[in-house]
Amino acid sequence: MTPDPFTSDGRRGDAERVTDGQVAKSVRHLLSEDRTCELLGIQVESAADGRARARMRVRPDMVNGHAIVHGGLVFALADTTFACAVNSFGPPVVTASADITFWRPGHLGDDLIAEAVTRSWEGRSVICEVTVRRGDEVIVEFSGRGAQIVLADRVPSAGSNPVPSSLSGRAGHEEHRARPAGADTDAVDGPAVPGHTTGR
Repeated sequence: MTPDPFTSDGRRGDAERVTDGQVAKSVRHLLSEDRTCELLGIQVESAADGRARARMRVRPDMVNGHAIVHGGLVFALADTTFACAVNSFGPPVVTASADITFWRPGHLGDDLIAEAVTRSWEGRSVICEVTVRRGDEVIVEFSGRGAQIVLADRVPSAGSNPVPSSLSGRAGHEEHRARPAGADTDAVDGPAVPGHTTGR
């Protein structure tokens, strides 16, 4: 079983490590129903243990009137990587809110790489940060809050909160800092769907 990735203060001591080449079963399923990755050419390289890595090459149809990549498309890359990271635990999570900072523009032909790290859980809310780079340059920083949902075809069990209730957080308010119970700990090597680099 994977050790608890969160420390008592809610930060990850291993934040720099991105799981290499592993895609959790829950993310493989998520990507199998996704059409946006194929449309934008987003390649999900890894997604496991609350982390994810994806890339997108800037095509001519992604460049705006300023001759830079459209910000909404960079957001889509960051949000997709966020989704892969937070859903790698197993329980379904969607984006509830996000904040993005554009530090530098992307240009035609750039290979943008996004890396996401899940930072904390509180009840059914999860915080995840994504950095998008071009080589060593940071293009975008994205911080998202996700909300765990119950899918229409699933019946939630009593006390189905993915975070163990026995764990407590910082003084003043309860913040659970643990990998969700029932997390999808099984990961597989290679793309989300064999033979298709976009994870579809």
